[in-house]
Amino acid sequence: MKKIILKCKRYKEIDDCKESVCLHGWLMEIISDQFAEELHQTGTNPLSLQTIHDDETVSFILNLLNEKSCSEIEPLIMDDALERIKLRTGEQKEFQILEKRVYEMSEKKLSQIFYANDCNNVLKLKIVTPTAFKTNGKYLFFPDIRMMFQNIMRKYNCIFENTEDVDLELLDEICNKVEIAAYNVRSRRFYLHKAYVNGFQGYLTLVCHGSQTLTNYVAVLLKFAEYSGVGVKTSMGMGAIELLEGVDSVGRKNG
Repeated sequence: MKKIILKCKRYKEIDDCKESVCLHGWLMEIISDQFAEELHQTGTNPLSLQTIHDDETVSFILNLLNEKSCSEIEPLIMDDALERIKLRTGEQKEFQILEKRVYEMSEKKLSQIFYANDCNNVLKLKIVTPTAFKTNGKYLFFPDIRMMFQNIMRKYNCIFENTEDVDLELLDEICNKVEIAAYNVRSRRFYLHKAYVNGFQGYLTLVCHGSQTLTNYVAVLLKFAEYSGVGVKTSMGMGAIELLEGVDSVGRKNG
């Protein structure tokens, strides 16, 4: 898996959600028609993205979850000839690329987290962009342990085991042993052109009361979710999370 960050000069007016949707549209225009069709047909999309900004810059973040998406997208993005990103956001915005960075997270690195045997049982998350789950045809837009981990496990299994089947006994154990100990979230609409999805955004603190093995597995899933996103519409910019405390990239305690 790879995370590509394109740091650009920002416009005065930036709407992270709106820019993410337009970034997805721009990406679909530059990749091959065949691969674009594959992305629309696949169950678990091997692409997630998000937009974040500060006072002077805006960063477009592309997460590529398998070899196919890396081989199709990375060469286009990292080509030295790509110096600007043109987004149609009502008006056409042209973002000058100041810096390109690539980070990689392999299955081996995730395994190191699992076998390190020292992950903290308190895990703090930042829900970076609006997050929601879909169940029984309706959107659920508040934190729910079962919906969250069922979604991450399905994506993890699809990417690494080529199946979307979830071990329900393991999911039940996570639901029984992991609790939301603290939260500070608010609802926020994520606009998709003329429609919108309600999501939640903010901070969560999770505590795992299970074995060290279960704690490590939960940490692996959350680290994976930094690339896959959580919930619906992650390829459009929803469901981006950041693991703030509990485990670093090689499984050592922090925070």
